[in-house]
Amino acid sequence: MKKIFMMFAVLMMMAATSFAQDAVPATKIGENKLDKMLEPLMEKLKDVADDDDEQAAKIIFDFAKENLNEAGVYVITNLLAYMTKTEDLLKLVDENDFFKNNEQIQKAKQEWLIQLDTAEGKMFKDFEAEYEGKVTKLSDYVGKGKYVLVDFWASWCGPCCAEIPNLIKVYNKYKGDKFEVLGVATWDKPEDTQKAIEQMKIPYPQIMNAQKAGSDAYGITGIPQIILFGPDGTIVKRNLRGAGIENTVAEVLK
Repeated sequence: MKKIFMMFAVLMMMAATSFAQDAVPATKIGENKLDKMLEPLMEKLKDVADDDDEQAAKIIFDFAKENLNEAGVYVITNLLAYMTKTEDLLKLVDENDFFKNNEQIQKAKQEWLIQLDTAEGKMFKDFEAEYEGKVTKLSDYVGKGKYVLVDFWASWCGPCCAEIPNLIKVYNKYKGDKFEVLGVATWDKPEDTQKAIEQMKIPYPQIMNAQKAGSDAYGITGIPQIILFGPDGTIVKRNLRGAGIENTVAEVLK
């Protein structure tokens, strides 16, 4: 399964996602030993079709249940956290003493709980940031009667910058009384954010210098994180990317 193998390769090379702040360390053991421990999982994944994410997730989930060790910790925090329902993850780690007492898992668990509290259908959580003496809140934009597409991003993040043209396109096409786009500068130096805004000609407003305020509020461990909020502040959709951004916005504005 090419996508999973590629994910493994990147994670093994970098020991964590390169676009995460304070990412949970992959393991506390050597890379070569971890490779060996993951070999049985890789063998099982070889027979999974590239587009069968459900089957891949089940195989990885079963591997974690059977491996109450650092390999299990690794796949839970670096793979299952992005492939499995949060409720199922919490049940898995709470049913096993090894995971329950593991420092890496417990750190990740706190973020999963926040993600549950800010899941689709939940009301937005406010936060604020100060920049050049001015305090800006998420509630200055969200919950004011418009759909608001909020992009948690940073100038140094390649995938974040790759989504900017999609966001600009949606903003230019749908901006008005019913729709707004908002950037939230996350884990970034304000001067770098400002430079990127100018270089990419980003036209929509920004919450500058948010640092960890927004990511802490929404349990965000990797960026970009693009969230659509409803007119009343309800979270409509999380984890929007690519064509899914415009498709979702077009659907709610019909």
